[in-house]
Amino acid sequence: MAVAMDEKTVYAFADGTEVTEGRILLADGAVTEAGSEPRGVGGLVRDGSGTSYGVWVQVVGRELTAECDGACAPRSGRLCRHAVALALHAVERRLPWHATPADDARRAPGEALNALTAVEKAAVLDRLLDARPELCGEAGRLAVRMLDPQARAELTALQERAAAEVEHALRAFDADQLSTGHRPGLGYTDVHEAASRLIEPVIKQYEADVRRRLELGMLDAAEAVALGVLDGLDACEGDYDGDEVLCYAGEDLAETYGYTIRELMHTAGRAVE
Repeated sequence: MAVAMDEKTVYAFADGTEVTEGRILLADGAVTEAGSEPRGVGGLVRDGSGTSYGVWVQVVGRELTAECDGACAPRSGRLCRHAVALALHAVERRLPWHATPADDARRAPGEALNALTAVEKAAVLDRLLDARPELCGEAGRLAVRMLDPQARAELTALQERAAAEVEHALRAFDADQLSTGHRPGLGYTDVHEAASRLIEPVIKQYEADVRRRLELGMLDAAEAVALGVLDGLDACEGDYDGDEVLCYAGEDLAETYGYTIRELMHTAGRAVE
């Protein structure tokens, strides 16, 4: 894709003195070589002393930027006199300012949004709502719809997803990850306690999820997550390969590690087993 360039654009990125001196260099035939470069033009510009300098002018984002071998050291987004001379020379001769293939393939805004991580999307949402507070109501309704599905099929899917995630996370632990032995100030850690220290943080994530849904009055959704965690713990019983942390986690995992979740649901009037 060609970039439209003209004298007005060049002047917008140079100080008045640089424009004047650049035009003088151009009039004196100081630009001895010039050609299209990725995103701009490059060439040689002779100074008043007769010394030629390599100069490059490029389009970066919404700005013109320059590099110059001379001592002028142009600031970011500003053109020195050599860069002005080269850019005006390119404009006069209608040299094409081509974008690089990477620029041509730059993603559209919608594609860039899809490429964001969850953390980045959250930051975008915060900025959007700060700029457009009238969208807060709609964003809130979408949040409720996400956290509190009403359809039975959606609740079942939420339960099954929680169960699968818990089972996968716990079975992924390897015995090599167990930290046992004497720890200064903490005493001796046996293999069973070490297994608990790996498993409990996984379950606590879901405890926090159940707790927040209960606090929002989303009882059905909280129950679905709670049942999913217990299902996942039940699925981890037995058939170990011998090198899994679960070999040392004890029996009846749902009873041991699901206690807090069961208590939360019991207090909310939705006892789960």
